[in-house]
Amino acid sequence: MKRHSLILMALLVLAGFGQVAVAQNKVHDVEITVNLNTDGSAQVREVWDMTLSRGTEVYLGRENLGDIKIRDLTVSDETGTTYKTDRSWDTDRSFDGKKNHCGLNSISDGYEICWGIGEYGHRTYTVDYTLTNLVKSLDDYDMVHYQFYTPNDFQGEHVKVTIEKPGFEMDTLTRIWAFGYDGYIWREDGKVIAESENPLEPSHSIIILMRFDKGTFQSESVQERPFQVVLDRALEGADKPDNPLPKWKETLYTIFGILLFGVIFLLPFLGFLAPIFSRRKNKKNTFGTVHLSSIPWSREFPYGGDIVKNNYVISHSPALNAPTNSVASAMILHMLQAGCLTARRDLGSGKVEIFFYDKADFTQLNHLEEALWSMMYEASGDNHILEEKEFSSWAKKHTSRLIAWTKNVESQGLTGLRNGGYYKSGKFTTQGQQENAKIVGLKKFLEDATLVKERTTVEAVLWRDYLVFASLVGIADKVAKELKDINPVVFEQACSMGYNDMSRVLNLTRSYANVVTSYARPPVSSYSGGSLGGFSRSGGGGHSSFGGGGGFSGGGHSGVR
Repeated sequence: MKRHSLILMALLVLAGFGQVAVAQNKVHDVEITVNLNTDGSAQVREVWDMTLSRGTEVYLGRENLGDIKIRDLTVSDETGTTYKTDRSWDTDRSFDGKKNHCGLNSISDGYEICWGIGEYGHRTYTVDYTLTNLVKSLDDYDMVHYQFYTPNDFQGEHVKVTIEKPGFEMDTLTRIWAFGYDGYIWREDGKVIAESENPLEPSHSIIILMRFDKGTFQSESVQERPFQVVLDRALEGADKPDNPLPKWKETLYTIFGILLFGVIFLLPFLGFLAPIFSRRKNKKNTFGTVHLSSIPWSREFPYGGDIVKNNYVISHSPALNAPTNSVASAMILHMLQAGCLTARRDLGSGKVEIFFYDKADFTQLNHLEEALWSMMYEASGDNHILEEKEFSSWAKKHTSRLIAWTKNVESQGLTGLRNGGYYKSGKFTTQGQQENAKIVGLKKFLEDATLVKERTTVEAVLWRDYLVFASLVGIADKVAKELKDINPVVFEQACSMGYNDMSRVLNLTRSYANVVTSYARPPVSSYSGGSLGGFSRSGGGGHSSFGGGGGFSGGGHSGVR
């Protein structure tokens, strides 16, 4: 990225810092699916996962449309309610007047897609509409050049855009570029996918430029110009790939290399000492001490038992030796406790299987657990019984969802720590270190069977919580055996099954967590022709560019008012 772009971005962030402090509305996830039609139109579905606590309506600005029209607008929410589409939209109506209503608000050179919030809290809105003339017919190629996600007045934690044309394989002949955000664009299963890697600031957007062979579409939107004119304008201000160094820089780096060679023999010693100092620093910052053995045992659940906050600390503390992505195991156990899943033995095969309910009650789950439940449910097939092979097969086709989910678990854990005053300026506060010490203390308590036996009140609910925490730190099997040995009757009450079946359930949760770990990696092999180190100008996909993208249709501003 250009240096001036970094400076500009920093100024924008600083300028909006005061607004962020008071902002209450959040966008957790946006999934945009675009189905291109041969006539150049497109069916668009946008799914907005949001938490709202102020305002009366959500609006999505769509300006600079030219001959593009928006038609057939419908909006529904997570309750299954389909909103009434008004012929015209009155932004001055009351909160109740807008409830269960949607419509287009005409503005200069475009529209605002609007709908009433209806109720505050965690909401999921599905917005469907048709864009006419999205595909442009140029002199030599067909083209899409559109801003699908517009700047807004809130931070978007994750946005993904999927573009496809039924019956058409978007292979290397379909050239692709992306602008306005930090993330990637690539081809997968005949589709084009653009996805953010980091949260999008209010000034960010997602602009996609696609080039197709002439005649792929029969669009009536004709522009008498070659594609190269479009591309040249779009690349103005785009992040540049690495260029050859000037002679003076090459000389300077050569001298530096010679000096560096003089101390190269010290590297084995530095390599040996650096990890030691790094681990000591990590312990001191996280727990307030480098001597974890000095932390006493504790029965108190750190961070009130919050799985996501605890996971962030545990996954960033090598001294705890927790398995990778154990958060998935812990969440699945919590789902079983909450009744969103059930485990029972198949009388024919003798295997313990996990079943799903179509209408599970998610009131005890956070939205990240809901998202994991939904992915597992999709993978479970028509019988709603999830097998490890089914989840692996599903994961291969949906790596981007697993990547996004894993990143959201990470980012929301850190956000929760920051918002609670536990983490500030890259370090844990005293309050955070005290909570982190409880992680060590509770782990010690659960690992010591004598302590558990002598000091545990026989409460089934408490034991269930112990198992969830134990799964986070990778000692669930050990704790389950200890609890069973203390009181098998209470163990069965707590787990709704005997010890042998529970052991099999713990194995299943680890298997599912391993699937998440295996496939929640950026699909490097999918970036054909692009450069992962910087913006690809070749049109083969790769990393997006913050700058550039000029000449697109769409755009405007979105938000809540």
